Order: sequence, then C-alpha cells, then structure tokens
Amino acid sequence: MNIKELAKLEKEYIIKQRRFFHMHPELSTNEVNTTRQIAKELADMGIEVTTFENLTGVIGTITGSKPGKTVMLRADIDALPINENPNKNYASVNPGVMHACGHDCHIAMLLGAAKILSANKEELVGTIKLLFQMGEEIGVESKHYVENGSLDGVDAIFGMHIWSLLDSGFANFEYGERMASSDRFTIKITGSSAHGSAPQEGKDSIVAAAAIVMALQTLVSRINNPQNTFVLSVGMMNGGTQFNILAGQTELVGTTRTFNRDFRKTLPKLISDMASSVAQAYGCKAETEYCFFPGPVINEHANLNKIAREAVAKQMGDKALVHMDKMMSAEDFSVYMEKTPGVYGFLGARNTDKGICCVHHHPDFDVDEDVLPDGAGIYAQFAVDFLKTSD
Repeated sequence: MNIKELAKLEKEYIIKQRRFFHMHPELSTNEVNTTRQIAKELADMGIEVTTFENLTGVIGTITGSKPGKTVMLRADIDALPINENPNKNYASVNPGVMHACGHDCHIAMLLGAAKILSANKEELVGTIKLLFQMGEEIGVESKHYVENGSLDGVDAIFGMHIWSLLDSGFANFEYGERMASSDRFTIKITGSSAHGSAPQEGKDSIVAAAAIVMALQTLVSRINNPQNTFVLSVGMMNGGTQFNILAGQTELVGTTRTFNRDFRKTLPKLISDMASSVAQAYGCKAETEYCFFPGPVINEHANLNKIAREAVAKQMGDKALVHMDKMMSAEDFSVYMEKTPGVYGFLGARNTDKGICCVHHHPDFDVDEDVLPDGAGIYAQFAVDFLKTSD
C-alpha cells in the first residue's frame, strides 16, 4: 500500500476530527465523551474496540490476514484547565478547558492511521493496537494500561508529539536521551512559633526553609557529576500565619529532572539528608516525601529508531528529519518504555507565515493542520514496516 498517498486522501477526515475534539476538550481522567466518540469512530471502521470499566481511554485492535508480531501506536487524549481565547471558529465550547498541547491532533492523526490500516488489513501480517490514552497531563496515568495488561504481548510501542517549537515540514526521531524524568518532593519543616519582636524565643521554619532551598542547589553543583544533566527546582514555599509571628511550620514543594536512572534512585535520600541537616542547624526538623513520576524518555532501541526515521522519510522526505536537543520536560510514554521496547519523536507544527507560532499550554495555542496527514502516515508506516521486520 502507498501510505503517503492514502494519508493525503484522509486529510479532510483528519482535520474534521481534530477540530471536533478541539471543540470538545475534557480534562485528565474525565475524558468520557472523548472516549465514547473515539470508540464510535473505530467501530465504524470495523475495528475491534476495548474500553474499560473504571478507566477512560480506548484501544482499537486491527488483526492482519496472517499471524505475526504486535505493535502498539499511542495517542494521548486529555486537555488542560486553560480558558481558550476565542480566536478561531473551532475554539473550545467547554469553558476553562482547552486542547492547548495538541492531544486533539494526536487523536485525529491516529484515527487517520486507523482508517488507512483497517482498510488494508488484508495486507498486514500481525496485529496493530491503537491506544488512545487518558490523563497524560497528570504524569503517570499511563501505568494503568500496563497494570491492566493492555501491553502484554506487545513487541514494540510507538508515540509522537505535535511540536510547536519545530517548523511544519520537519520531524525528529533521534537515538538516545529525549525527555527527562519528572519527580516531585515535599519537605515539611517544623520549628516553633514566637513573636517577631523576640525571635530568640522560637525556631524560625521560614529561615530554615530558605537555607534548605539554597543548600539543595549544591546537590546540582557539588554532589552531581557535572557531566550528568540534572535540574532541581523548588517552586513553592508555604508557611506562616502572621507578618509578626515566626512560622512554626513551612512547606517546600519542588521537582527534579534527570536522564540518569541510577542517579535518580539516589535523590530521595540525598534530598532528605540535606534538608534534615540544614534544618537541624536552625533548630528545626525536616521531613521529606519524594514521589517518582514519569521516568526519562530514552530511545534506546536503534532498530525502532531506524524504522521511525524511515517512516518519516517515506512520508515527508529525507530532508524532513532534523536534530532537536534533548529537553527537561517529561512524558509518561516512558512508563510504556519500561515495559515494552519503544520509540518516541516529534512532528513540527509551527508556521510563522500562517501566524501559527504559539507555544504549548497557552490560550492561543494552535497548529498548522497541513501536517496532520503526515502524522497519520507516519503512524501507519511505522506499524506496517515494524510488522515486516524479523528481529
């Protein structure tokens, strides 16, 4: 099958789907109507549909004419709590909710790929699973699909993200580190209150917290190997009750980002030990809670990266493949990669000539819709080419 030409034929359908889902966004884990509509589209194509009793999202299964390997294509489906600026005729009709990250595009592209693949399933050897995943914006909701066995028997998984920082007509699939882990920590500092006019009578948890914030940066500059990419940021400091009362309790909340899996495992103790020792110096106590969220996205399988790059070249031409620096933002696609070999990439959607150049998570976010058939073609081409491989 000529997937490039078939993808062009589905352009109207793909853009129609994108605009429908853009107009009807739903927040993470509440994608009830989104799930229902995707399931209907898949069923109308004659694709086997699997939904879940206590979980939004849907899986479509396309079975080829002969048995073989199984490949999964993933699209995330949730929107963000952002009030969209009403500057287009397909703006969100749900107040305070917007597809400001491009997941509506992912849905549409994967539905486009589904149409292509289901119409030509007699040419397929093996099985293609289409995963429309809920809750990506939360962080690790993808784990539920692993836990319920949705990835059992899957030989490879493919994902990509529409990208507003890359021009339309270009794509990136690259070997190695792509997106960082994103973990969170909370440090509760306990001192004792006193009047601000007599600070010697108390133990100031805010002063201790400020010292902890500064000390934590030495984990980056002095404990971490400078060749290891590592970011630690404290984004919240909450404490105190009155302007003239020393705070008895203060809470710090922050995040860590790294690509190094072994170093990541040491962070809970490093942060806890640092916070406790600094707090003690100020006569306070510190308790640390560390939560692991998405791990790093690392394209470690050269064969899958090669298939993905070739899929882009077939759809968009060799010159469409460009370099992109790895980034410290996160993606819960990494949860799947811990279970199943996978590859993840980016499809450019910025077009300054059309005035489309707004970043993700912004009330004016939009994409160059002309790239959407390319995305559908890349999804489909990767699946077909992977199923043909013997390794």
